[in-house]
Amino acid sequence: MIDEIDIINSFDQPPAEETLAMSVEALDMILRLQQAIFTQVASNGDYLDTLNALCHMAEQLLPNSVASIMLRDEQSGLLNVLVAPSVPQNGIDALQGLAPGPGSGSCGNAVMRNEPVFVRDTFNDPRWLGLRQLANDFNLCACWSMPVRNNDGKVIGSFALSSFEHRSPSEFHTRLLDVGASMVNIVLTKHYQEQALEAQRQQLITALEYDSLTALPNQSKLKVQLKSCIAPQSLLLINLDNFRFINTAYGPSFGDLFLCKVAELLGQQFPGAELYRINADEFALYYRTPVDLQQPIEQFREYLFGHSLKIDDQLFSITFTAGGASGRSNLLEQAVQAMSQAKAHGKNRYHIYNAEQDEPDQALRREYISWNAMLHQALNEGRVKPFFQGVRDNSSGQIISYEALVRLEDGGRIYTPYHFLNAVKLSGLFPTISRLVIDKGLAEIAGTGLALSVNITEDDLLMEYLEAYLTEKTTEYRVAPGQVVLEILEGISAVGKKNHIAQLNRLKDLGYKLAIDDFGTEYSNFERILELNVDFVKIDAKYIKNIDTDSKSYEITRAIVFFARNAGIKTVAEFVHNDAVQQVVESLGIDYSQGYLFSEPSPVILHHKGMHE
Repeated sequence: MIDEIDIINSFDQPPAEETLAMSVEALDMILRLQQAIFTQVASNGDYLDTLNALCHMAEQLLPNSVASIMLRDEQSGLLNVLVAPSVPQNGIDALQGLAPGPGSGSCGNAVMRNEPVFVRDTFNDPRWLGLRQLANDFNLCACWSMPVRNNDGKVIGSFALSSFEHRSPSEFHTRLLDVGASMVNIVLTKHYQEQALEAQRQQLITALEYDSLTALPNQSKLKVQLKSCIAPQSLLLINLDNFRFINTAYGPSFGDLFLCKVAELLGQQFPGAELYRINADEFALYYRTPVDLQQPIEQFREYLFGHSLKIDDQLFSITFTAGGASGRSNLLEQAVQAMSQAKAHGKNRYHIYNAEQDEPDQALRREYISWNAMLHQALNEGRVKPFFQGVRDNSSGQIISYEALVRLEDGGRIYTPYHFLNAVKLSGLFPTISRLVIDKGLAEIAGTGLALSVNITEDDLLMEYLEAYLTEKTTEYRVAPGQVVLEILEGISAVGKKNHIAQLNRLKDLGYKLAIDDFGTEYSNFERILELNVDFVKIDAKYIKNIDTDSKSYEITRAIVFFARNAGIKTVAEFVHNDAVQQVVESLGIDYSQGYLFSEPSPVILHHKGMHE
C-alpha cells in the first residue's frame, strides 16, 4: 500500500480560495488525487485506509478544513461516520445515528434530497438547526456535502468538507467533492464485492466440509483434521445397522429425520468426542487425545439396550457396527479396516484396530493396489490374453473344445487369476477382460469347428452387453453360436437376479450353450439348473482331484452325475491330472475331462492326442 504521507505530500499547496479557478493546474490536482486513490485500490489496500487517505488529501486541497464520510444504515436509515480522520472522537460520537431531514445539517440534507448541499453559515442556516450545538462546539462555520451514490444511483452516504471559516465552494472544490464522492463509491463497491466473494468462499467451504442435512462436519473436514494433528489421537466409526430398511419402509424424508435424531443422540452419548457425518448412515467420533475406545462403545451399547429412539411418536430400537483406531497416523484407514473386520462378523459388532493382528490385512491391501496398477498397464500393453486348455470327449478320446483362461504376462512370467482376481473385482474390470477373451478366443477357433468355453461373471450380466457383443463377434469370425459355451459360476445360477436369468435364457434362445462352472462349491441349486436348461455341469476340481482316494468326493460326484444324466445334462470333470483319476471319471460315466493329463493351458490352440500316453 502506498504510504499516506507520501500521497499527501505529493500535492502542492493550493492557492487561496478566491484565486483558485478551474485551471489546468487545478484539474491536475484532482487527477493526481484520483490516481493516488486508484493506486491504493489496485494494490488491494484496506478500504478504510484508502478512505482515510482520500479525506486527508481533500483537506490538503481546502486548508483549515476537515473531511468526513458518512454511510446510511440500510435497516434504520440513519447516518453513521465511517471515516473522519481529523475529527476528534467526541465529534464523531455526536454525529453517529444522524437521521436525514431538513434540519440535520449538510450531510443529512444531501442524503435526504439526493443532491449536493453547500452551507456557508452553519450558525444561522436553518438546515443546521438540529446540529447547531455541534457547529458551535467545534467551530464548524461552513459545511459542503456531496451525496455518495451506488452504481444504481441510490444514495448510500455522503462525502463532506467542513470549514472553520464561513465560505462557499469554488468551482474547483465543487468538482473535488464530486470526484471524492465517486471515489468513495468505487472503494466501497470493491469492498462490498470482496465481502460477497469472501461470503461465497465461506459458503463453498461450508458445502465442501459440512454435511447439509445434519450440519455436522463431513469426511473431508475429518481428513483435514486428522492430517493437521501429529499427536496421538483416537477415531471411532459408527455405522447404523439396518438403516436402509428404515429409508425404504418410511421414505427418504423420514430417513433424513432419523439420521438427524441419531446425530443428536451421538452428540449426547459421546460428549468428549467431535462428531462427523462421513457417509449416508455412518458417523465418526474423533478424540484429540487417545482414549480406550472399548469403554464408550460398551456404554453406548448398554444405553441403546435400555432406551429406544423416539421419532414422530414412533419408537425404534437401534444397533450399530463400529470400528476404531488410536495412534498418530493413518487413523481413518485403520478405522475403516476395523469396521470391515466388525462387519465380517455380523451386525451389532465392533472391532478396535490392532496392528499386530490387522497389519497382514494392510499388506494385502497394498498388494491389491500393486496388482491393480500392474493390471491396467498390462491391459493397455496387450499383456492380458487368453490361454486355451483342451476338453476331452471321453467317448471318442478326442479334444473337441477349449476353455479360454485369462493370463497376465509380466517380465517373462505368466500369472494366473489366482494372483490378480481380487484386483479385477475391485477395479470393475471383469467386463473388459471378458470382451478381450471372447474376441481373441473366437479368433483362435475361427474355421476349426472347435467349441470355445468362456467364463461369464455377474458383472458381465449387470452390464447387459453380452447379446450384442457375442452376435457382433460370432458374425465377425464366422463362428456359430452353438460353438460357444458360456460358463457361469454356480452362485450366479443359484441366486441370480431375474434380469440375469432372463439374459441367459435369451442367449440360450440365440443358440449359445450354458455351463455351470465349479458345481458343488456353493449352493448346488438343482432347481435353478433345470430352470436355465443348462447344457453342461462342470464338477468342481476339489471333488475330482482326489476322487480315486477320497470316498466322500466319490459319492458327491456320483450323485451329481446321476442327477445330470437323468436331467439330460452333460458333465465335465475338472482337474483331471493323472490316470487313476481319469479311470474313476470314466467309470462314473462323466462325459468330458479337463486337466493337465490331456492339455496344459497354451497361448494358442494345439491339436492334442485324444488319449494320454
